Amino acid sequence: MGKKTRIASWAMREEVLRGKTQEEMLSVALEKIDAVAGYKPDLICFPEIFLKTGGDISNPRWREIGTEMLRAFSRKAQETGSYILTSYYEPSEKYPDFKYNCAVLLDRQGRETGRYRKVHTVYEESTVNHVLPGSEYPVFETDFGKIGVQTCFDIGWREGWNQLARKGARLVVWNSAYDGGNLLDTYAAYNQYFVVSTVRTSHARIIDPGARTLAESGRWDGLAMADIDLTGEVFHMDRHFEQLDEIRRRLGAGVTIRPYSEEGCFWMESNDPDWPMERIKREFDLLNYREYHMEADALQKQWREKYR
Repeated sequence: MGKKTRIASWAMREEVLRGKTQEEMLSVALEKIDAVAGYKPDLICFPEIFLKTGGDISNPRWREIGTEMLRAFSRKAQETGSYILTSYYEPSEKYPDFKYNCAVLLDRQGRETGRYRKVHTVYEESTVNHVLPGSEYPVFETDFGKIGVQTCFDIGWREGWNQLARKGARLVVWNSAYDGGNLLDTYAAYNQYFVVSTVRTSHARIIDPGARTLAESGRWDGLAMADIDLTGEVFHMDRHFEQLDEIRRRLGAGVTIRPYSEEGCFWMESNDPDWPMERIKREFDLLNYREYHMEADALQKQWREKYR
């Protein structure tokens, strides 16, 4: 049985918060953490540079406010026992007038456990705001699985999303200034990981590896929250669909099967600690989607060499 992970992701709904200073936005964010604390989320997500949501773009105290935010969020992570993904402008040590658009992951004890510098900065971001582009796509270890981060304009480049999959990420948080749309579904399905969007606008989402939206926020409520299982896997219907009823008969509520009919696939996760996914796969002779393609690749290569 995989650990069920509760994700709480915020849309800041900037149309409601216009006119607020960055100092006031910090108070708003702390209130949002308090609002979900009773649900005991494993991960709470905030958008790209959310302190600017109210429209206070060029606050001269941006360095101090960023430091205050990290300290306050660290305390909240300890209080709630949650990981928190936040974002701020990280001053460059080498170039005093420059900064990075930085996402920071705090663990349940409030300690920094991961840092991602936005790789793909927009033109104005670099030329006007002096934001330097990052160059790496790290994956962060948590007690519920490996996660990665992509930020806003990163949505336009596939290599970062693909690298995170190759490095073993099971969930990618996309923190952004806008909603994103169907490219998020595409990346989730292609890389077969969960995508969690957290935005300064209205529509945060939690998307499963079949590109299905499990939870979403809206104009009147900025919270998207869902329980997910990062140990579940995607399987092709080929060679498997006839076994589904037998799996259900034997395991019952101990397994969740979610068909992706148009794609010819299905999602499976375990709800029974005596039946982890590896045992289910072994018992019913299942190959996950990637394993099935690897098997096919090997056979195709063999036949090309034999029958050329």
